[in-house]
Amino acid sequence: MKKVILLFSFLILTVCLWGNGGPIDACAVYKTGDIVLINNPFVSIVKEDLYIKVVEDYSYVNVTYKLKNESYESSNITYGFPVDYRRDDLHYDFVWLDEYVPEIEFYLNSKPLEIKHQVDYTVREAKSFFYENSFDEVRRSWYVVDFEIPKDSTVTLMVKYKIKNAFEDWGYSKNFFPVLNNRYFIYDFSPANNWGDGKITEFNITIDVQDIMNKEGEINISGLELIENAGIYSASINKFDLSEAPDLIISYNYNNFILSQYIKQYLLPRNYIKGIKTSSNLLSAHPAKNMFDFDFNTSWTSGNKDNGIGKKIEIYLDKLPLSCICFINGNMKDSSSYYDYSRVKKVKIDLECVDYRDSTKTIVETNEISLKDISFSKINNDNFAKMVSIVGDYGDGSLIIKKITITILDVYKGRKYPNLCITEILLLAYL
Repeated sequence: MKKVILLFSFLILTVCLWGNGGPIDACAVYKTGDIVLINNPFVSIVKEDLYIKVVEDYSYVNVTYKLKNESYESSNITYGFPVDYRRDDLHYDFVWLDEYVPEIEFYLNSKPLEIKHQVDYTVREAKSFFYENSFDEVRRSWYVVDFEIPKDSTVTLMVKYKIKNAFEDWGYSKNFFPVLNNRYFIYDFSPANNWGDGKITEFNITIDVQDIMNKEGEINISGLELIENAGIYSASINKFDLSEAPDLIISYNYNNFILSQYIKQYLLPRNYIKGIKTSSNLLSAHPAKNMFDFDFNTSWTSGNKDNGIGKKIEIYLDKLPLSCICFINGNMKDSSSYYDYSRVKKVKIDLECVDYRDSTKTIVETNEISLKDISFSKINNDNFAKMVSIVGDYGDGSLIIKKITITILDVYKGRKYPNLCITEILLLAYL
């Protein structure tokens, strides 16, 4: 009876947090990939079905192998699944987060295999995935299973896991919004080159990125020639040569969706606003309160034959540490309404704040902001950040604000009507 070892590997780096500016959320998964067979040319991969589904920051992977033992004796297999993780700079220690691989299962002929877990405490260096000419200190955590392939027989091995994709998002104390970066999933085929003759008789792959497409994200897949149909990429390859196969790389982002959820998380509740006053309204159907109802089908509209220039919007707060002010400009009801009415081009923002040197006194900070004229795109309550304009970013919210006065200085003129429209004013705060 032969004894062989299989390895199924990828690398995860733990979250790294820095003072002032640093990653606010991260996962650096280097690679996931096929298994490695050491010193056994008699067991080959007859068929591999690889299914990958990308949902937000995670990939759900289901790999099914048909393994054929062509020798005259049974083979005992030790199957290892290593995860490398780096020293956490926050604690200067190795900290493993279960969220990196929250789910992992092994099945042989539909029967679950018992998983053993062990840690190799040896500290090694690995080339950094994110930074050029840099290395990380890493430690390896193992998931191990044992099974047997009888002589002259075929078994089905299935591996199912959920893995967090590689990324680093950065936040800075002087900016409210984080800097979002691409997410990466990398699948390495080469480790399985030692199965049989290094070729898979029948290889099938399906990649489902519909979730990212539904969130209007951007996706790039490289490494294999795939056919795409409605967010499903697929390919079938005969005699797939593992020694020549490049890494499969899925690079993507869904930043507008992430930022939309971020805005919703820190959106100031309406009851924190003590009062709203405008110097112009178009009838009672388009009042100032429409700018604070989080309804993209309603808007504030300036008075009859009034282009809004010189008009003021006054917002009264109860001494709140405000972090950001944003507009959703124009009338977002539909494309025609958006372009037919005027939109804000330039504003002056006056903040009446508590003097940090003497809390009994008030100071006024003034800024003028020009807004880009964003092309209309239909939005909904879950995905709207692409239409958001920042008019004031106060970072960590150190300003304690009593009153905001917004003065319209210039507008993008509407095609049909002079009236100015603003769909939403978004006040964001860490409460």
